[in-house]
Amino acid sequence: MPDNHDKDNSNKTPLGTHERFIGFLIEHYAGNFPLWLAPDQVRVITLNDDEALINYAQPIVAELRANMVRVDADFSATPFKAKISNAEQLRLHHGGPQGAKPNGEVIVDILASIKERRA
Repeated sequence: MPDNHDKDNSNKTPLGTHERFIGFLIEHYAGNFPLWLAPDQVRVITLNDDEALINYAQPIVAELRANMVRVDADFSATPFKAKISNAEQLRLHHGGPQGAKPNGEVIVDILASIKERRA
């Protein structure tokens, strides 16, 4: 029978297959998961909580969710710089700034990246 105790005699729980696999992925990607694997894939933010901006952003969020994209939204009155700082955790870490693009083009790019499992 295997010993489930550490050197300090504390009880240890052996890792299962899923835990080892997740550990491998975290180590392999150094926590910087590609878009298709990221827990939060997209964050839609507005400059402030202005109703017109929210009405513009909500259909974008709805379309992404309808396509099974894991999207988060921040339509709060929080200062924009703070929203950007919070969203930095989701930023693409390669390729530099993406520049301004039409909504449809961005959504198509996101969906293609997820479908093709681009790194």
